[in-house]
Amino acid sequence: MIALFLSFLSLYTAILFLSLGTGLFNTYIALSLTKNNVSEVWVGLLMAAYYAGLVLGARTGHKLIVYVGHIRAYAIAAAIVTIMVLMQTIVSDITLWLVFRVIVGMAMVTQYMILESWLNDQSDSTTRGSIFSFYMIMSSLGLVFGQASISIFPSLDHTPLIVVAIATALCLIPVAMTRRVHPVIHSQAPIKLQVFFRLVPMSLFILFMAGCITGTFYSLAPVYGIKLGLDTNQIAIYLSVCVIAGVLFQWPMGWLSDRVDRVKLIGINVFLLTLVTIPMYGYWEIPFSLLMVLVAIVGVLQFTIYPLATAFANDHVEPSLRVGLSGVLLMIYGVGAGLGPVVAGKLMDVGGAGMFYIFTSACALVLTLFISRQKVSGKYRVQQAPFVPMPVDIQPSPAVLELDPRVDRSIDISADEAKMEKVIEQLKADEEQERLEREQLAREQLEQERQESNEIEARAEADEGRQANKRDAGFETDSAVADADLMADGKR
Repeated sequence: MIALFLSFLSLYTAILFLSLGTGLFNTYIALSLTKNNVSEVWVGLLMAAYYAGLVLGARTGHKLIVYVGHIRAYAIAAAIVTIMVLMQTIVSDITLWLVFRVIVGMAMVTQYMILESWLNDQSDSTTRGSIFSFYMIMSSLGLVFGQASISIFPSLDHTPLIVVAIATALCLIPVAMTRRVHPVIHSQAPIKLQVFFRLVPMSLFILFMAGCITGTFYSLAPVYGIKLGLDTNQIAIYLSVCVIAGVLFQWPMGWLSDRVDRVKLIGINVFLLTLVTIPMYGYWEIPFSLLMVLVAIVGVLQFTIYPLATAFANDHVEPSLRVGLSGVLLMIYGVGAGLGPVVAGKLMDVGGAGMFYIFTSACALVLTLFISRQKVSGKYRVQQAPFVPMPVDIQPSPAVLELDPRVDRSIDISADEAKMEKVIEQLKADEEQERLEREQLAREQLEQERQESNEIEARAEADEGRQANKRDAGFETDSAVADADLMADGKR
């Protein structure tokens, strides 16, 4: 295991520096803008711009890699990120910062794609799980160190941005020095959304809402902390506790999900998240120690929604479609992560800091109600896929889930246009057959109801006839008795 880690040390080191810069930058931007009385809406928009760049850059990054190769593309992307970060130290126009963040997102997703595809190319079915676990650990550690390091810069001047630029430049060195063989450049699988909307609509909605929750946390949690009156050190602890708890509890949650119905587990998870966030609305005074306990629980719950929903989606998709599934899952997650901070930022701007966790509660409540009303038919269920922990700072890079041990590119048909069209045709045929079966069942139920109605009417008519006969018989008896009485009176 140690030998495997050391063999990929250069790539893992690059991932560590890359995540460290991301964690520090996101925390610094939120705190710095809030300190300068910038609206929470702008903080949310900057994070949304970053996620928009991540989603858009998946295609452009692939083209760049094809054009110049992996190391050159990585160097170009790292240089762009460094320049854009440093530009923020000399340009104060926040509107231009939105443009910078889109460009940074496009460049960073290229870096992630290169590192992840490199790891994936050098792994096989026996080592992919371990390689993916190390990737997750290094990525999460970088994020935690980046968030925690904000306490070193209490003045919140431009120094943190310079450190972020240094971290971005540092992640160039191990990649440039690696002696690893360049990975094979795979063609990107076309995203057939309609296939996966038909196969796993429930998982896609859960991932969209999970993106809203997670994206909001990374963009606005520091704002919530500073509005709550926490100092820089406390905010660093607050962020780190939440993320570390989310990382550590993925393994216990995975053990549980392999033994309990995953839909029920997700439902319990989001229901508890709805409840646990209520004391954090800001209406009650909470000691810092209790706040950290609540934050740790929130971290466990919010950061395990993504891997649970991903595992559930894999349970209902054939292995030959899982490369395409990974791209769709990350895209939907990225859309949610971009939208969530904008909505939550506006709510906080209008309703105060407490709206941060009110928004989280609302998202969790929507998921709770949605899941409780869904019936999982299991129509497309395959053999249960194992739970796989995910990095808590997951990036929408199509390469990341190819490291997932559940994914096997050798049998993938996602990039085969003709085969995917056949899958769509089969799904449409299944839906048509299901529609016809529902109509037939409805007709049978209607016919049964009609027969039951006729039987009821027949019984009612029969009962009415018997009652009439009884009345007629009673009338005849009464007439005979009356005649007899008259005759008796006449004799007397």
